[in-house]
Amino acid sequence: MKALESGDLAEAVGRLLLVGFEGREAAEVEDLLAAVRPAGLIFFARNYPEDGGPAALRGLIDQARSLAETLFGRPLLVAIDHEGGPVQRLPAPYTRLPAARSCRNLSEAGLLAETGARELAATGFNFNLAPVLDVPDGPEAFIGERAFSDDPGQVAAWARVVLAAYGRAGLLGAAKHFPGLGSARLDPHQELPVIPASAERLSRADLRPYRELLPELPAVMTSHALYPALDPGRPATLSPVVAGLLKREMGFEGALLTDDLEMGALTRNYDLGEAAVGAIAAGHDLALVCRRRANIEKARQALAEAVRTGLLTENRLADARRRTETLTARLAAIAAPGETRAGWFKTLISQGRTE
Repeated sequence: MKALESGDLAEAVGRLLLVGFEGREAAEVEDLLAAVRPAGLIFFARNYPEDGGPAALRGLIDQARSLAETLFGRPLLVAIDHEGGPVQRLPAPYTRLPAARSCRNLSEAGLLAETGARELAATGFNFNLAPVLDVPDGPEAFIGERAFSDDPGQVAAWARVVLAAYGRAGLLGAAKHFPGLGSARLDPHQELPVIPASAERLSRADLRPYRELLPELPAVMTSHALYPALDPGRPATLSPVVAGLLKREMGFEGALLTDDLEMGALTRNYDLGEAAVGAIAAGHDLALVCRRRANIEKARQALAEAVRTGLLTENRLADARRRTETLTARLAAIAAPGETRAGWFKTLISQGRTE
């Protein structure tokens, strides 16, 4: 594997990336898939077609999934952040979901999650980067209404209902933001939060939902935050201590994801390529680069060099591949029948006609 264009190397590097794109055109997606060979794509509001609504979006996703099978012979993860409240990427006729904190009870939460999950699955998504398992520590917590409760037991109970609803629709979820953003005051989209929580607070509150849900979690996303009680020198994204806590000490067998490496918490403090390598070396299985093609290329080149030089070992690459493949294996097991998804899509379209 002497060059990035080497098929084996391109495949090894691509499997470590879940990437976004700038626009709405199929040509951009086709070029991205052919060049990067990623594990998956992530969609945002900017990618929603200007014309054609859900049908056009479904067509774009269907093209991407078909092309991935043709180009590199493996299923494509098609991801989105669709929590509800302030984090909802798709406009009407998609149901406007309330923030987690606004759900009145677990029954309502389950019904809302199932509605949203069916709409996503009907459109072609198979991976929703939710639910939020953060446990707020006071009213000034950055996570705000995105968190269901400040009671970790209630957070776990709510998340169990949400994840079950996703599964019934054929969607995977990713619990976030490990090991917890409940004590963060700064927004990691802009700055690197330093989490003042003690090891006791982290264990008692922030980690409890993960411990209770561990066998049910297909994937976990870490936070771009520094936890001095765990690792005073590195944010969770780059910390083998944090990854080891989840994977070795807690026994998590699913896939570990970074948050978007283009967020200010990292870009203000680290080179993006170095961050991508550091995250995978620390124990993450997928690195997210969610928008700019130049940054995707930086991550790709840096990861390729790390593979070539052995900084990313064969064992680490094999573990990441195995864990990512657990996601596609789970998808195969839970996928809703095509006729069922077609029915959900008709319901979605009919909502648009009545507005």
